[in-house]
Amino acid sequence: MKIYISKSLSIAGYEGFHLVQDHIGTNFENPWDDFGYKVTFKLYHVSKGESNKVGTLKLLINGQKYTASYLYEKGEPLSKKIFDVTEVIGELEAVSLGESIDYYQKLSFVLGENQNKVDSLLSHLHDASYLIENTVKFTKFDGYDETIGRDGETTKSLIRKGYHVALGTYETETIFNLQLDEPLETMDPIEFRFNTSKEIAKTNINLLIGENGAGKSYVLKRITEVISGVHKNSHSWPFFHKLIVTAYSPFESFYTKTQLLDLLDKKHDQPKRKRKSKDRRNIQINKYAYIGFKDNRSNFNLDWPKESSVKSIKSIMKYDREENWWNEDTRLKTLKDTLSLCMDFDDVAVKLISTGEYYKINGHKIKSFNERKEDFDEKAGLFFLKNEKPISLSSGQEIFSYMIPSLVAEIEDESLIIIDEPELYLHPTLEVALINMLKKLLGETKSSAIIATHSPLIAREVARDGIVILKNKNGYTSAVKPEIQTFGESLEIIIGEAFEDFHTDKPFQSEIDQLKQKEGLDNIESMLSKYSTKIGDEALAYLFASEVDDNIDFEVK
Repeated sequence: MKIYISKSLSIAGYEGFHLVQDHIGTNFENPWDDFGYKVTFKLYHVSKGESNKVGTLKLLINGQKYTASYLYEKGEPLSKKIFDVTEVIGELEAVSLGESIDYYQKLSFVLGENQNKVDSLLSHLHDASYLIENTVKFTKFDGYDETIGRDGETTKSLIRKGYHVALGTYETETIFNLQLDEPLETMDPIEFRFNTSKEIAKTNINLLIGENGAGKSYVLKRITEVISGVHKNSHSWPFFHKLIVTAYSPFESFYTKTQLLDLLDKKHDQPKRKRKSKDRRNIQINKYAYIGFKDNRSNFNLDWPKESSVKSIKSIMKYDREENWWNEDTRLKTLKDTLSLCMDFDDVAVKLISTGEYYKINGHKIKSFNERKEDFDEKAGLFFLKNEKPISLSSGQEIFSYMIPSLVAEIEDESLIIIDEPELYLHPTLEVALINMLKKLLGETKSSAIIATHSPLIAREVARDGIVILKNKNGYTSAVKPEIQTFGESLEIIIGEAFEDFHTDKPFQSEIDQLKQKEGLDNIESMLSKYSTKIGDEALAYLFASEVDDNIDFEVK
């Protein structure tokens, strides 16, 4: 098995694996710089005259800050731009790691899950997941924390899973907990429980319920800080390959990708980056995504979701074009299948700037798409055509037209999606549709979600072991499970028990109390007769209860 380092993408004549610096074939002049270390490569596989991109990896040589320069010098030149490093690379004191789990999935495809071939390649590349027993040694290499280790929990996840994914022996955990230390001194620790092994009422979705001010959004934000490595947590966590935060509210304070990466730069004591460097960093580092009203510069922008949805379509088509050599499933199909659960449409389309015409997004017309994509009117957003005409969207469907394309574009296998109060813009039927769409998307990617919500309709779709209720009393917030089984329960019971409506004084009760005082407590029967057609059953029951002697025992049959 040959390994090369190449200064060009014209590599089809040399069978084997090619390390190509990340900037080659792009508009960037220089390789990506990880705090002084240049260790990022794209790995290509060449077979039978055809080259395919496997993925991105970081290859760190202990004591070297510029991996490519060292390999160019030590490798055997086969041409001006291609060097054979098969022998030299295996003798290095080095460590590498794929950028994402699909790097290992594609290696599995290319090598046919053949253990000898997988072992040979990963051994030559000093892959950290293959050499997992040497993890402590690798972490002591100069530059490890600034390069491979900078992604925190994602790095640990890839080290633990990568080799097994390449062999085809990895199985996703179906039961796991996420334990969060006390987010505040005045709040309980919080535990989220996930279980997809159940035949019914699977909990790949967890809910966080609580009255306004209980701390739901604060908890969600702390989760993002722990997973991204900004904040430490005493409990070990399940490993997610990507964290996606979704919040369509003018009051949310979640980090955009730029803000989060700024925090991580600060943690590494790095100087503030210029705008161009930040833009490239946002492309280079792909473990966190924010979906909402804040744009790439972290400014609140009501028009941004429309623009972002078209950018997401471009990302989806780019992904499908690059990955179709090994994966028959397409993200465009996933998008259409998911949105069809809440919309009746034939095609997804964009408007062309030059003509104002609608251009249908078709997975079989990649060449046409690439020729037209610069003409897309991003600010106009996406359109959904039925019988060649755009359909009218409700406000809730419009939110879905922003959210779902962005989720499909960003999600990877075993991601964690955080959604803050999605019911803000949704009709009750669309709240149910959201859960249907999420379950489909999560099921296809073996991912999980945590939703902060006030919606009993959403709570009805999640079992009690997947729900955490925050209760604030005397300045302290406790975290408890519902006392009832919420999955499939009536809305009245859920509202009463899980949302504590049974214990809340209601305005209609005050009106009835005033009416009773006005008409006299001895006149309840006539009041019942007089007002029975003007008030609902719960109000009638409350009125009738005034006539019941507390000392009378009832037997319910």
